[in-house]
Amino acid sequence: MNFLFVEDEIELLELYEMLLEDMDIDFTLAKNGAEALELISDKHFDVVFSDIRMPKMDGFQLLENIISKKLDIKNFIFITAHVDISKEEATSKGANDILYKPLGHKVLKEYIKTLMNA
Repeated sequence: MNFLFVEDEIELLELYEMLLEDMDIDFTLAKNGAEALELISDKHFDVVFSDIRMPKMDGFQLLENIISKKLDIKNFIFITAHVDISKEEATSKGANDILYKPLGHKVLKEYIKTLMNA
């Protein structure tokens, strides 16, 4: 499986990178939704984990673009610190799930393993 992580906070991207390298999985990192959309146009990703509030293109806009362009993404999961965005709101817009920051390494690893075994 190919994973794409979209996050505008560089410290979190670096944390994801360390965590994912330990898991030995195929992953790519993007700093915002616009960069992510370019990457998705060039490479297939099975799963996208995206922050919601980002410059240039937010997570909702990224998801809208993926849906409107009928890009083949099996799972789109939001990761956000904004607890005012409910799972119902996220899934009604087309996401598969939403996870809330701060997100522990163990939780994220288990979540990824679950996706890989589905």
